[in-house]
Amino acid sequence: MKAMSRSASHLATAVGLGAAILFWVADIVVECHFFHSGHTCLQVLLHPEPSRLWLRFLASAVILLLIVETTIQLRHKEDAEAKLTHSTFLLKEMAIELSQKNENLRHEITRRKDAEKQLETLAVTDQLTGVYNRRKFDDTLRQHVRQESRYPLGLALLMLDIDRFKDVNDHLGHAAGDEVLKELTGLIMANKRDADDFFRVGGEEFCLITFGKERGSLGTTAEKLRQIVAEHVFSQVGHLTVSIGATHFVPGDNYDSLLKRSDDALYAAKQTGRNKALVV
Repeated sequence: MKAMSRSASHLATAVGLGAAILFWVADIVVECHFFHSGHTCLQVLLHPEPSRLWLRFLASAVILLLIVETTIQLRHKEDAEAKLTHSTFLLKEMAIELSQKNENLRHEITRRKDAEKQLETLAVTDQLTGVYNRRKFDDTLRQHVRQESRYPLGLALLMLDIDRFKDVNDHLGHAAGDEVLKELTGLIMANKRDADDFFRVGGEEFCLITFGKERGSLGTTAEKLRQIVAEHVFSQVGHLTVSIGATHFVPGDNYDSLLKRSDDALYAAKQTGRNKALVV
């Protein structure tokens, strides 16, 4: 576009100069043939009448002014087109830069969200076994107790404790004890219902929150878990047993009362010989 504008301005200059020269020639020819027929065109050119000479200069000046005006307009158009082209280029560059910044921002937001999710997961996950921790248990049980008071679903709580776990740590070391905890966790997770939530709430204590169990079926569930553990051969210690205390939500229960009743049932199972599942 810039080259075309320059060519147009040059062409306008050439046309204007040609028009001025042509005007002089035409005026001389007209004067020679109509006003001074006895003179040659050269004589008319070299010895013009003052009035004719001023007319020619005036006409030439007008033509030149038109040329200058046209050239200026073309130059302005050229500058405007150049500015428009430059502005368009800058806008495209800004659009590309903005798009890159938006993409980087999206990546950063995604990264931060992933980091937040990881932190949230870490905050509610037991680092050794990978199941929910005590903090998550407290929040979950309180929420279920509130909901159970209005919309009963058969909330039940099982508390499980490894029998004589201290002996494992004392005789085989804490590394062996950690392996027992991880192996037990995997065993329970593989045999519980998908809808049940399993938590590690203490050193060797675990809790299972379940729903829709009658007293008899809750006892069956607790006994099944006890038997699965008793029959399992642990890689570090061989056979181990667990004691389980279980209870149903009853109207009027809160977090503390439900947890205490389950803990009392576990304590009773321990006191009456261990390796028992007791429902109260």
